[in-house]
Parts: sequence; structure tokens; C-alpha cells
Amino acid sequence: MRAVIFGAGGVGLGFLGELLTISGGEITFADIDSDLVGALNVQHSYIFNKVDKQIQQVRVSPVRAIDLSEAGAEQQLSAALAEADLVFTAAGAGAFAALGKLLAAAAETTDFAQEPLNVLCCENHHNAAAALGETTRQALAEAGLLAGKFAFTNTVVARMCQRLTVRERDLSPVAPELEIVIVAESYDLLPADARTVAPPVREFAGLRLLPGPAFEVWDHRKLFAHNGTHALLAVLGKLAGHTYMYECRQDLDIDAAGRRAMWEEVGGALLSAHSQVFTPADHDDFIADLYGRITSELFGDTVDRGTRNTMRMISPEDGRLSGAAEFVLQQGGQPRALSLGIAGVMRLNDKPSHQAAELLAHIDPWARAELLALTEQAYQVIARWHNGDPDVLGEFLA
Repeated sequence: MRAVIFGAGGVGLGFLGELLTISGGEITFADIDSDLVGALNVQHSYIFNKVDKQIQQVRVSPVRAIDLSEAGAEQQLSAALAEADLVFTAAGAGAFAALGKLLAAAAETTDFAQEPLNVLCCENHHNAAAALGETTRQALAEAGLLAGKFAFTNTVVARMCQRLTVRERDLSPVAPELEIVIVAESYDLLPADARTVAPPVREFAGLRLLPGPAFEVWDHRKLFAHNGTHALLAVLGKLAGHTYMYECRQDLDIDAAGRRAMWEEVGGALLSAHSQVFTPADHDDFIADLYGRITSELFGDTVDRGTRNTMRMISPEDGRLSGAAEFVLQQGGQPRALSLGIAGVMRLNDKPSHQAAELLAHIDPWARAELLALTEQAYQVIARWHNGDPDVLGEFLA
């Protein structure tokens, strides 16, 4: 099996590379980091640090790489795509415009061995497949060519991965001459939306092709339970001055908010919306494991990583907090903990309380009034808590 992975970052190196090499895959990374690309082409392998009950070093091979910043990269990429069985994108939604142009250029000049070629989108972005498909269509001289060349598919990447430096964490670098350190947990499932793949699909370790209702469960779990609770803990942790996510679990006030969001609010909404897909016992086991992973001391996730762009958490494009709150309201719940996260985002970004109506304008009108009322209360609670009132969070959540 031959695979092309756009993006040699945390997900590409710390997740996809391992799944594919376990399955005997030959991997070509495409990235703009010239030093990293050069090292991969010298070593034809790399190392990442895998966190389970302890940290172990995992070597992934064989690999090669294309430097997308070099002249002639498009020709190298077209040749790699011509032979590929699968393509993965793990470069971030901000790279979609550039990726769309690269894919379009290859489609217009190259006959692929697999047509349409399956492109599995592994970004932390709601409906990444549609977004990347649209940028690719726009870049094509003949838009009708798209369907015959590519099948874009959403996936759910739930393995947490970090790209650090050896100064940030004294662990094995990707290659001896590089400062890059990849840390990834051991979670190994990659659910993908079976509705949009083009058969036959090359199977590989961890891949789970799921029908619509089952995939929707995993998508909601990732966006609302995983991303939403992680965002809530990180925002409150930032306001409290914590460095690591595990410190948020150790902080009783923040932990109470995180657990309410995970179990009562999002967990209750997921059970209500998807009662035909899983049992309460199955779901409780899942979210207990997830909460432990988010706050793992060995993984060492930082609050700063979780708050790199807090405004996206309440935007229509991401909405890991606002969308989660809306989802809870849709299922008849009260997103009190999640509203603390929304208010916390506003405080971190110096947004006055009256701007909530503008910031949450994308929420469905029937839910907006209730969420705005909760957010107004939460805004005052966050202000008092941030100013030293230790009991106010618990009173609000009670």
C-alpha cells in the first residue's frame, strides 16, 4: 500500500504514520519544513514518543518526503499521487487553500492508479472533507473533473498528539539532527465516514468505516465531548494560571466543571441523541477513559496548547464550546458548565458581556435566547471567580 500524507506534524507523524507502517504501507509525507523533509529523506524513518502506561520510542519506516516549498514539488507530488492507494491530509484547515491548488494541479495533469482517489481528511475541523473539496473544485479549470478524481472523506482523529522541541520536553527527537519532538498517546482508532469513500478502500490498522448514524456518534463525541471538554478545562485553567491540563483535574472547582460538562451535559445529550447506537454503560466507559486521557500527567498536555486560538471555540467554523452548548440545549439539557467556557473565552479576549449576542449569532434562534441568558450569568460568575471568589463556580453549577 502506498500513501501520501499532507502534513508532517503531530497527527501525521504521531498517528497516521504508525497506523500505515503497521499495515506495511510505504509513506510519502508532503510538507513545507525543509529541514524535516531533508531528515526524513536521509533516514527514511523517524521516531515518535508514544504514551501509554509509560513512554516508549516508536520508529516508523519506510518513509520519504516531498518539500512543498521547493521548485518542482508539484511534479514530485503528482508522481506520488499517481501511485497512491490513499491520501491523508493532516496539515490544518488553514492549509486547505494551498492543498486544494496542489490537488487540482495534480488532477489536471496526472492519471491516478486509483480513480477516484480517496482523500481522508484528518483535520480537527468540522466537515473538513466538504471544505477541502470546495477549495479543490474552485482551483480546477474544469470543476466537473473533481468527482472523477477525488473522494473526500471525514474522519475522527481522537489520538492526542503534540509537536514540541527538545527544550520543551527532553524526549527522543524525530531525527538526531532535529529539535522536533513528537509525543502521542496510544489510542489507535480512526473512524471514517463510509458514505463518502470510493470503493474499494485499502484497509489499514485502526481504520473503522462507519455508516452514517454510527459515524455521527463518533463525530459528536470528538467535537463536543473531547474538544468541548478539553476547551472548557483549558480556558478555566488559563484563567486560574495553571500550566498543564492535569492541574485542571487537580483543581477541584475546574474539575467539577469539566466532569459536569463531560458526563451530565454533553454525555446526557449524546445518550439522548444516539440511544439506538450505544448503551449508557458503553458510553460511561468511553467518557471516563476520555477524561483520563485529556488530563493525563504522563502525556503532559499544556493549557497553552488548548488555548492557542480561543475565539474559534465559539465560532460557527469550530464551535467546540458554542456548538456543544447548542447540542445540549437541543437535547433538553442545561449547558451551565459549557457556558462558563464561553464566558471564559470572552474574558480571555477582553470581550464585554453585551457582545455575547454578536458572538453567538450563529446559534439557532430557538436556543440562542437561553444560551445568552446562561452566558450572561456565567460571565459574572467568571469575573468573580477570576477575582478571587473561590465558591462562586460551585454555586453556579449546583
